[in-house]
Formats: sequence, structure tokens, C-alpha cells
Amino acid sequence: MAKKLALWTCLCGLVAGGCPEPGPAASTGTSDGETGTEMSSGTVDESSSGTDATGTATEAAPTTTEAPTSGTTGPDGPLHPDPGEPRYVLIGEAVVLDGSASTGAVLYQWDPGDGSPASEPSADPVFMAMYAEPGRYKPILTVYDGQGGKLSASVTITATKPVVWQPRHSSTVAQLGEADAVAVVSADSDEVMIAEWSAGEFTVARRIGTAAGPRTVSDMGEWIAVAAQDAGVLEFHRWDGGDAGHALALGHGSRPFGVVAAGTTVYAALQGPGRLAVVEFDGQNPPVLQDMIEVGFDARGVTLLPDGRVAVTRWRSPVSGGEVSIVDVAQGEVVETWPLQFDPQQASDTEVGGVPSYLSQIAVSPTADLAALPALQVNVMQGMFLNGQTLDPDQVMRAIVAYVALPAGAEQFERRKQFDNRGLASAAAFSPRGDYLYVATRGPQTVERVDVFSGDSSGNLFKVGYAPEGLAVSRDGRWLFVDASLSRELVVHDTGVFDSPGPAVARLQIPSSEPLEPAVLRGKQLFNDSEDDRLSKDDYIACAHCHLDGESDLQVWDFSERGEGLRDTAALLGHAGLGDGPIHWSANFDEVQDFENDIRGGFGGAGLLDDADWEAGTHSQTLGDPKAGLSADLDALAAYLATLTEEPHSPFRGPLGELTAEAELGRALFESAELACATCHKGQRLTDSQWVDPGVPLLHDVGTLGPGSGQRLGMALTGLDTPTLHGLWRTPPYLHDGSAATLGEVLGAKNPDDLHGVTSALDDEERAALVAYLLCLDGQVD
Repeated sequence: MAKKLALWTCLCGLVAGGCPEPGPAASTGTSDGETGTEMSSGTVDESSSGTDATGTATEAAPTTTEAPTSGTTGPDGPLHPDPGEPRYVLIGEAVVLDGSASTGAVLYQWDPGDGSPASEPSADPVFMAMYAEPGRYKPILTVYDGQGGKLSASVTITATKPVVWQPRHSSTVAQLGEADAVAVVSADSDEVMIAEWSAGEFTVARRIGTAAGPRTVSDMGEWIAVAAQDAGVLEFHRWDGGDAGHALALGHGSRPFGVVAAGTTVYAALQGPGRLAVVEFDGQNPPVLQDMIEVGFDARGVTLLPDGRVAVTRWRSPVSGGEVSIVDVAQGEVVETWPLQFDPQQASDTEVGGVPSYLSQIAVSPTADLAALPALQVNVMQGMFLNGQTLDPDQVMRAIVAYVALPAGAEQFERRKQFDNRGLASAAAFSPRGDYLYVATRGPQTVERVDVFSGDSSGNLFKVGYAPEGLAVSRDGRWLFVDASLSRELVVHDTGVFDSPGPAVARLQIPSSEPLEPAVLRGKQLFNDSEDDRLSKDDYIACAHCHLDGESDLQVWDFSERGEGLRDTAALLGHAGLGDGPIHWSANFDEVQDFENDIRGGFGGAGLLDDADWEAGTHSQTLGDPKAGLSADLDALAAYLATLTEEPHSPFRGPLGELTAEAELGRALFESAELACATCHKGQRLTDSQWVDPGVPLLHDVGTLGPGSGQRLGMALTGLDTPTLHGLWRTPPYLHDGSAATLGEVLGAKNPDDLHGVTSALDDEERAALVAYLLCLDGQVD
């Protein structure tokens, strides 16, 4: 709705809340047409200017001017429309549109840009508008010179709902209190870096040592809370460095990941046992564990909701779709689940169907009516066996953002946004008024800006650094902080020039020194990268997109066109590269460097080997001439995987990491000659995986092969390589084709002929004990 109110003086009291306010709408170089001032003759008028959210001068939003029909000069000079500066307003408030800075005009006409009628030409340059719905409006001012000439120009007015919520979600980077400072974790060096800024100058203030594996950090005013995943503790530090800190142990195998604070209450997602820890810490006394709430498998990200509840994401999704648990802390239980729908559409060159997974966080808009979930949509319903279609590199996966309406908690599936040429959206943050959403894509090394009103992309940053893992926007909206975790940099960009980005304002080193050997760091960067054309076609696929954090994505892929079949993704942690023998279920790789074949094939990359080396001898075959030593980068990948020696602790063990009484009974059964489990699953790594002769692996047919099992290197599949049993607690579904949802099915329905251990005679109590033992296996020697 827009209307002209004739008497300006009568409206002064009405517009106090709707006066011009500078903001990001004044930025330049936008991809959606919001740049400069285009004249009908093709020239650019840059006479209008504005300020950003901090008052810093910027160029104006678009101002389109028509050519005059006749005459160009009025009583006070050449005819020129000036519709004023771009600004933010609130919906339902009177907005002053003032063309009085125009020159040469005797009459003024305003089209408010919301579909309502334009005003009649008038000697009054002031027009009062009111916008009922959020959006980016472009009211047009037309000025007349009295000689039949006219010119038009527009200005961007962004109407938003009131800001009623300060978003708080777990992240690797967080602004601290009302201070001009941010904290960012360094998981590889066990530190938190504190950066401060003043007058646009950014410096490293200090680094604080933490327990092993800090993953996220949350602001608590003078304190920060840190989830140290590998150590299984929640830590509290004064970020100014004035206190030695406090630590709260959360239990063996707890693996805390997401942490967020609300006053003195801190919430931490325990990924191991699938719980939400509720902790009180007042800065004076030691932290106290108040509650442990069951929230479900693979708990990862934590977000405070405007209604007081807490949202916890399930990191890796089942094939049915994504899941978010909503916790009522007062009741101490999950009160509802937000489902993220499986997308059934057939893949094209711009979109794919599949499962939204890798849900690490939820960002809530400052207007409290919308939540955004960055994720990876994986197309696990396509392949030669599943639907007779090849799984091309540009149809495997897409970075997405899913939107959930608040407070109802229903996904707005039609709004789900897929990013072309992007894989794995790893973090998201709203602008201070909720009109833009910034999204980091981990493999392609970009930050995308999305116009929340239209859903369209509205600018981006390229090559921000390896593995951008966290985002934060300063509370005044001026600065965007990017945790480029594997470039080891906190990257700062000015949002006022987001659409025509130059160099970053600052790049601050996060760790005090590089914790990894050069080849290992390089390998880890390559493992997580999809921007390099040698690794991936069109930026979609990185090794980490199926093995993020060295884990399994828990999906089953159809690799029939690769000469294989349905294959459940195996975890890499604990395997130390070649530490468990041949690689993959069918033992089709004999060195880590054989992933060059996947890079050139399924990833669509150009390859890390020179073509001459690739074509020489039998290097192009996975069991052919060794590739090791031919490419420094390919060898670096192998060096990184060789460092993955540790298995995460199992939460199914006792409080000191011991086997439970039930698991001890299961161990005795496992090691018994009657069951014969240890015949194949033997030794410290519980596998007999080996090469019988060069290129000939030891394979076993345990009765699980089926029509979807496919082949081995394009030939008959006679059996399977014996996988280690360590880590079973965190890697469902089971078997090579993921056909067993539980370990109970592996021992029962999937083993009717006792080919996979003699388990048919077990009673329910014995089968439960054997499962309890298997769930305890985490690399420890018992």
C-alpha cells in the first residue's frame, strides 16, 4: 500500500520510526541489477551516494533515468531527478520519499513500486509511502521541467519486519559480547584465536590453549564456551586472557560438537551418545552439569529458538531425509522433530534430487520467523542398478539451503535453494535485519549472498580460503568473518562492497604455528577441496563431501558404472590409509594414490597426475603400476590419510572406557570357536584383510551378495574384503550394500545360513550381548 499525504507538517510525528536509514542496499556491483545509475542513452550516472550500516560512504543503489521528451533546463538548472538515498524501513511505517534535491524540476511524480497507482504530478516533491510486506522496493521519481521534458530515477527501499531476536547458534567463529572482537577455534592446533578491530584495523589479540579438538565456540560476555570434541570436555575461558579457565568432563565418548550459551546456561550437543548437555556457569563458580537430554543419533549443531526451545541437528541423514530435534529444556525431552524432505526430482544439469545431509547448524533470522539450514543434497537414488542412469559428476550432489518457517517448524520445501557449481554448504549467517543470508560452501571456497525476499543469489566471494567452516556477521552488519579453516585464516570482508569484492580487509592467522607437517596439510587441503579443476568438475565433489571429518556419510552409492555395485561409504578414521590392507569392499585399490581413478572418473577432474604419467605403463589401472612418487599432491593425499590413526571413543563403553558387563559376555561369544567370528575378524584391527598374491586379495562370501552387489573392477564379484569392526557404533547402516539397518539384522535376518558367523543358535539375550560388544569396539585393546 502506498499513498500520498498532502500535508508534510502533519506527518512529522508519524515518520519518526521510518526516517531514512542507510544499509547494505547501497552496495554496488550486484548481480541482480542493483548497480550504478543507468541512463537510457547508456551512460552511467553515479551522482547518488549513500552510507552503509556504519555510516561509511558507499555508492547508491540503482537509479534509472529516462531520456527527456523535450527540454532539459528548468529555472534552477539542468533537469536531474534525485530520489534520495537507499534505506531500510519497517513494514507498516510511513516512508518519506523526497525528491526535493532534484534540479530543474517544477513537477514531481512518484510511483511507490509496490503495484499501487503512481501519484499525479505535483509541485510537492514529498510523497509518503507505506509498505505492507517485506521486500526490496524500487519507487520511481519522475520530474518535469515545465517545457515538456521529463526524467525518471529509482531508489531501493528495503522493507523488513522488526528485529526481535539476536541469533545464537553453534559456530566455529563468534562475535564476543558487545565488544569489537571475535573468537575462532583452531581444531588442529587446540587453540582459540581472539581477534579485535578498531577503526577498520584488525589484529590478533591473543590465542588461548584448549583441550584436544575444539570444534565450536560461543560468546558468554566476558567468557567463551568451547566444545573440545576429542577431549570430551566443555571449557570456559575469559577471552581477554585474564583467567586460567574451567573444564567440565562430559563422559567417555561424549564428543561434544555444537555449543551455544544463553546467559549463564550453556547447551552442548554430544555427538557420541546423542544427547544435549545443559550446563550452568556463572563465571564465579565451577561449571555444573544440570541435565543430559536424549536427542538422537549423531547430534551435531545447536541453535536457540526464539520461543525458548533448543534445536539440535542430526548431522548425517538417513535416506528418508534430514532431521532436527526440538528440545523443551524445562520438560527435559524432545517435543517434536522437524523433517527435511527427501527430494524426489530427477537430476538435471542444474538441480538434483536426494537426501539433505551434513546438517551442522541452523541459522535463525533476526526477525524470528525463518530458520535456514545449510547442507549437502546427495543424489543416492541414481545409478545403473537403481534406475538405469549413469551418475555423472554434475548430478551427484549440490550445496543447498533448506528453509523452515517459524514458529510452526515446517520446512518450506518449495524454497529449498540449490547452488549450481557448488558442493556442501557448510555454514550460514543472516544479515542484522534478516534480508540477506550469507552461505559458505566448503569445497568450492566461496561465500554466497542470498536475497531472502527473492531467494536469488545476490553476489558472492570467491577463493576465500580452503574449507570455510564458519561464518559470523558483526552486529552492525559491516563485517563478514569467514573461518577459512585449512588456510588457517580468519578472513574479514566488508559487506558494504560485497557485490564487487576486492581483496579481503584482513586475513589473520588463526593458529600460533602450523600444527601439521607440510605434506599432511597439503593433503588435507586437497582432500577438502573441490575448487581445483584437477580434483573436480564444476566444483561439486571433494573427497570430504563423502568423508567429512574422515567419517562416512552413511549413504549407499550406486557405483555400477565404475564396475562395482551398491557400496556403503566406509569411514576413514582409524584406518591409517593402507593400515587395514586393501581399500574398499571389493579390494579394488592397493594404494591411496589409486583415488586418482576416482578423481578422473566419478569426480570429473583433470587429475593430479600428469597425463603422460597416467598414460604410461598401467598407471591408469587401479591395481597397475604404482602411482606413488609420480605426483607430490597425490602423495600428499596419501600422507594425510595415513595420519587418520585414531578411532573416536565409543559412548557405549563404561565411564572409564571399560567394557560393560553385557559387552564382556558378548566378547566371550565373539571369541568362541562356536561362533567363529574371530576367524576372519582377528588381530588388533579385527580383520584378515590382505593380499594373497600381488593384485589378488583375500575375499569371503558371507552370504550377503545380491543383485545390487555388482562386480569387482568390471568382473565377477566372488566375495568381499573383511572390514574392521572398530567404529561400528557410529556407522550404520551395515554390510557392503547398506542393507542391514542394525547390527541385530546383521546377526539375524541377514545371516540365515550362518555364513557370517554361526549366530542362528543365539537366544535374544546372547544376541543382545554380542551387539553390545560390537558397539564398544573403538580401536582400544581390551
